[in-house]
Amino acid sequence: MIYILSSLYFVYGFVLFYTYIKNYSLLRYLLKRKNINVVLTIEFIFIILGSIIVFSSQPFNWIVALIMFTHIAGVFWLISNPENYYSKLNLNPTEIDSLEIASALIVIGYGVFVYSSKLFLI
Repeated sequence: MIYILSSLYFVYGFVLFYTYIKNYSLLRYLLKRKNINVVLTIEFIFIILGSIIVFSSQPFNWIVALIMFTHIAGVFWLISNPENYYSKLNLNPTEIDSLEIASALIVIGYGVFVYSSKLFLI
């Protein structure tokens, strides 16, 4: 299951980066207010897979748990206060370009951490 989750992170990060390079920008699509259901679906997929790993693995996989809690915090923020969430995203084009690259790298980093989490099990 860890390999599936890390592969999903790698694919998601690659798609974010590839669409940015090809000037389509999946991230800009996801950050539009009307696409909130798509964002929540993606987040819930990562939360469900992460929770399966956390609650079914012995010993406790704390790396996946931390990553899962970042997804839970994002979903909680988006559901509880969407106005605040979307007001933070009113960026100029230079900042959104930096955000797109950073988002792709963060998601790929999550994949690396999840993949290597088997090494750090307590």
